[in-house]
Amino acid sequence: MAYRAGEKLTNERDGITHDFSRKQGVEHAEIVLPEGVSADWARDRSDLWNAAEFAEKRKDARVAREFEIALPHELSAEQRLEAAREMAQELADRYGAAVDFAIHAPHEASDVRNHHAHILMTTRQVTEDGLGDKTYLERENKWLLAHDLPTTDMQLRDLRQRWEGIANERLAMAGLDIRIDHRSHMERGLEIAPTEHMGVHATQMERRGLDVSRARLDEEAARRNAELIREKPEQVLTLIIGEKSVFDRHDVARALHRYINDDPQEFQSAFAKVMASPALVELQPERADPATGEIELARYSTREMVEIESGMIESAQRMHGAHGHGVDRRHVERAIERQDAAIQRSAGDASARLSDEQRRAIEHITGPERIAAVVGYAGAGKSTMLAAAREAWEAEGYQVHGAALSGKAAEGLEESSGIQSRTLASWSRGWENDRGTIGRGDVFVIDEAGMVGSRQLARFVGEAEARGAKIVLVGDHEQLQAIGAGAPFRAITEEIGHAELSEIRRQRVDWQREASVDFATHRTAEGLAAYRDHGNISFAETGEDARGQIVRDYLADRDERPDGTRVAMAHRRADVRAINDAIRTELQDRGELAQGEDAGALTFQTNDGKREFAPGDRIVFLENNRDLGVKNGMLGTVEHVEEGRIIATLDGGRERSVSVPMGDYQAIDHGYATTIHKNQGATVDRSYVMASGTMDRHLTYVAMTRHRDGMQLYAAQDEFTNAGRLVEHGAAPFEHDPQKSGSYFVTLENDKGERRTLWGVDLERAMKEAAPAIGEKIGLQHEGSTPVTLPDGTQTHRNTWKVQDAGELAYSQLERRLSRSGVKETTLDYTRDFAERRGIAEQMGVRSEIEIPAERAAGLRAERESTAGDHALDRRSSQKVGADLAQDLRADPREDLAGDRQQRRNPFEGLKLGRGAAAESREPDRAGEDGPQIDQNRPQQAEKQRRGMFAGLKLNARPAASQERSERPEREGSLRPAPAPDRLAERARGPSPLETAVDRYSRAYQSIDQHRREGLPVLDMQRQEMRDAGQQLDQVRGGMKDLMRSTLENDPATARAMTELSGRERVAHVIDGMKRENAALQDPNIRAERFVERWQELQGQRRELRGWQHDDARAKVESHMNGMTKSLERDPQVDSILRNRRQELGIGQELRREQTIARALQDEMTRGHRLSRGIGMER
Repeated sequence: MAYRAGEKLTNERDGITHDFSRKQGVEHAEIVLPEGVSADWARDRSDLWNAAEFAEKRKDARVAREFEIALPHELSAEQRLEAAREMAQELADRYGAAVDFAIHAPHEASDVRNHHAHILMTTRQVTEDGLGDKTYLERENKWLLAHDLPTTDMQLRDLRQRWEGIANERLAMAGLDIRIDHRSHMERGLEIAPTEHMGVHATQMERRGLDVSRARLDEEAARRNAELIREKPEQVLTLIIGEKSVFDRHDVARALHRYINDDPQEFQSAFAKVMASPALVELQPERADPATGEIELARYSTREMVEIESGMIESAQRMHGAHGHGVDRRHVERAIERQDAAIQRSAGDASARLSDEQRRAIEHITGPERIAAVVGYAGAGKSTMLAAAREAWEAEGYQVHGAALSGKAAEGLEESSGIQSRTLASWSRGWENDRGTIGRGDVFVIDEAGMVGSRQLARFVGEAEARGAKIVLVGDHEQLQAIGAGAPFRAITEEIGHAELSEIRRQRVDWQREASVDFATHRTAEGLAAYRDHGNISFAETGEDARGQIVRDYLADRDERPDGTRVAMAHRRADVRAINDAIRTELQDRGELAQGEDAGALTFQTNDGKREFAPGDRIVFLENNRDLGVKNGMLGTVEHVEEGRIIATLDGGRERSVSVPMGDYQAIDHGYATTIHKNQGATVDRSYVMASGTMDRHLTYVAMTRHRDGMQLYAAQDEFTNAGRLVEHGAAPFEHDPQKSGSYFVTLENDKGERRTLWGVDLERAMKEAAPAIGEKIGLQHEGSTPVTLPDGTQTHRNTWKVQDAGELAYSQLERRLSRSGVKETTLDYTRDFAERRGIAEQMGVRSEIEIPAERAAGLRAERESTAGDHALDRRSSQKVGADLAQDLRADPREDLAGDRQQRRNPFEGLKLGRGAAAESREPDRAGEDGPQIDQNRPQQAEKQRRGMFAGLKLNARPAASQERSERPEREGSLRPAPAPDRLAERARGPSPLETAVDRYSRAYQSIDQHRREGLPVLDMQRQEMRDAGQQLDQVRGGMKDLMRSTLENDPATARAMTELSGRERVAHVIDGMKRENAALQDPNIRAERFVERWQELQGQRRELRGWQHDDARAKVESHMNGMTKSLERDPQVDSILRNRRQELGIGQELRREQTIARALQDEMTRGHRLSRGIGMER
């Protein structure tokens, strides 16, 4: 036991002293005794284990039973200690023994997640006077069976199961979507050999410098594992999914590393086999962050998770179709009236009332459906709406329950709406023990549903369906993303519809409310611009300076408004800690906060290290504790500190006092500043936010919408800028070559001392306007080109530049990073890939996505054989995609595509672009139709949402489609009922071939763009992927690749979407851009204008490349120009328009009537060819 506890103990029986007091890695050691047993002598480790030695007569007798348990690394140190202590207490109470346990940290050279505890239990029962009879665990099986007791193996199996329960309960209490399995590999059907733990003797040998094999497995076991993994790769996935529900290839590699020794060939083979397993489902492909270059690994799940989410959606569909939980209209109206009266009393305004949106939401969720959803922007009044709905439900006789992922959110729901609430984990534990079950008379409300993962939400939806209860989901998918796998709230709202609360009521200033809507609807840049224009975004040179500004402003507001509420927040814990320390230091310097024990402050051990607390300190609670009545994220103010105890007053209307025993509860920290995650759902008067490059648009949305009166965003220039320090600038011969004409240069130096010089005539103007000083940090932004006339009268273009100071550059980068999307997707978005890989597409309703009306099907087969030449035409320039394309881009695959067409089919013809696009394109048409008759005696269903909350997402068009069907008269004589819509088939269809091809091209484009912006060479594999992606576009329909290139060249919004967006959102934007570009290409005037601009640009390049030394570069330019002249031969409309613009193209002479512009340009190029091989041209 000396080794386990890291102590020095002497065995009094043989006189040998075992000194392990210098052992590293022992985090905690403790002795627990059975409840109700008074045996203080046994708490001394030396007395206990010497008594155990002397209690046995035989020298080889067992004196202790040892258990080793793996502690989940996802838990905090305090949570791991509580779990180990609970297991030790379980053993002590069950067997009446003394139990000595020690927690060991992972060894530096081993798996860093290997937290574990050694538990040693005496083999005899402990009494006040010493050790007594043997415990049941040490009895022979014969004796146990004779006394109707379980055998030793049965007892050990039960103990393993008990540890599983303890560990999983702690994981659930921590809000983690992870579970452990007590069964051995064999019991779980796994044939992989488990790893072994290196014991005390091996450790001692290693310390003495002796060679110790640290192999995780013997060679034979590793070889067997490698063979098993090749045969059954799903076994590795079973192990991984037992720890986490969504994983990446690093998790796969770590799992393999445990079960295969360091043979590179075996490892690579096993890794490839696992990644190719049919049980593996890719949820999200690998992608690069366009702002930071950081690679986000592809995310995977298993078929099990696909089934969990599919089952959840099917349950939601059935519950949405089942009625029986409606509320009488009179109760609803009376609840709304009472809520209006309460609002008027609170506001002191007789005209104050619930908004129309809130009223519609109340009517929606009190409707008869057994499931309903509300999507509400931050500060839109969800809690007020729920308070009225609760009154209506209770008046109808329902019992209303509330739940949320975090304790703080559950408390907030209860305080604001009056719905008694607990955490989701607490509800789950109750149901497992048949406590707190719900039934037909219950309404179950889940707040902040957007943060709940698929596995957890599926459990609650399933429970509500099975028990006959109604479930109401309230949240905002745009705020902090789900903890755990998937985005089930979004998936359910897409399927069943939702009521929307988008009218912001938290902020008291109009422009701030408008900005909150911007943050909620993906328009982060517009929201930030509003705060910048009003002076609410501050830049400091360094992060330390920015934090200093937060401290000054925070304390100034505290002085001016002592009764107000405020919070500082940041995403990174390091920033939070630094702000808290700085505020406390300033308060101590002012004499407003005690410092040191003599002044009344005390230092306590917390989960995050030692912290000093004094009366007046702000404090935040970081874990739920029912005994104390505190929940994760709650804030308070310290009233008093004493040895081992903190007494604090909790924030809120009730101002409840709580006494915290620091020996039992150490999940606290200073609460002047907290993380953004802790603030979702919170409301304060003023907020102070530290921006960081780790934030995305979801974190930004939460951070920028917590306040009523005001907020300030702070950022460091050194984190958000890549400006260079100005070294020198001025006029000089181009490239400092005396043989070349004069130009202007600017030399900048980065933080690494690397210098770069840019040349351009327009730089002189830009530098004079900005007038930066030498040593100042600036950036040079290329803003395009302007037409100029050279001394010889030639028209060309010149690059234009703008000098940006560090502040402008920093804001631009801040805007870009804080606008990044981090939205999660569900496995439902990948159902098509899942079905096709397993050959079950037809069973799941997955059919061809190129839908052709039946009347054309036979004709098309013959057409393919007789018009092979048309396919070659289909692959020409996108300028000839067909004049009828605009009509076909309505993206409704059900529209009749038949009809004679004079030109070839366009790239989008007949392609299914996704249900969201279809629904959106049909919406204007439906708006003009006679709508369905609405029964005035029951609440109206949630209205069809306008574009905004789910902009860019795949909205379900099925309800609208069914509505259209219901409005059509039945065909006479038809006795067959209309088939029910196959909803699973709709989901299984997934992305269309066009969307898949666009997504692939976008990822290839983004990868190359990232390399170029970082000054890195483009790799051959990247070029090949771009070529393959282009071919895939043309395989969808000829001409698509050229249309894509034209779109990126001429549509800046699409080019930005390529690098700034991702996933389905990017695909939707790119396809929209392609539609716009195709429409533009149908206009011959636009095609002519583009031709002139491009021709002039190439002419300028060609003139600058005169001389034999530029032959190769000039030949490429001329080749491009020749291609343009040939394109004119195929476009007589543009050729005709250009006859009136010939001088802009450099054609001086009049044209003969029969001479085309294309021919004239070819003649001009031939005449100029000889001149271009001259000595060179002046710059």
